[in-house]
Amino acid sequence: MANFRSSPNDRSGDQRVRGEMNISGSIRGHELYYIHGACDLDQSAARWLPMGYGLAEAATAAYPTRFVCPARGRLVRTMIRCKAAAGSSVLTLYKAVDATAAAATFAEDITVNIAATDTTYDFDTSGSLHFGKGDVISFKLNPTSNPDETNFTHVLELYTRADIP
Repeated sequence: MANFRSSPNDRSGDQRVRGEMNISGSIRGHELYYIHGACDLDQSAARWLPMGYGLAEAATAAYPTRFVCPARGRLVRTMIRCKAAAGSSVLTLYKAVDATAAAATFAEDITVNIAATDTTYDFDTSGSLHFGKGDVISFKLNPTSNPDETNFTHVLELYTRADIP
């Protein structure tokens, strides 16, 4: 069994361990966090995606379309699968800082052509820091065609160590 201490065993790079490893305390760093959802997008208009509060998408960025970020970080990608081909589709990430109700501050746009039915498409981002701890984020999908029943997964990378830029 491997035992590691915070000092003098501080290392950078990859660490490989075979077998068992016991850790006393917390592991901090870049952690992936997943938000899953589904909705019936029955029109080709821009709609806010629900965030775990039901299946209804919204025309405005109301409370069911918001998620409070537990740490600062970024959106890595959103994976979307539609029952119908949605065509050229724009996914926009918005955020709201403290004292702001709706997520209206633009963070990033990603455009993907959802050309086939029942096929998963990745909306990969390029940003390195989209939100801070306590910020609220929301996602708006704007398809050119009616996507119909839609499933999605947002992949967030949370920076849980204070010394990670």
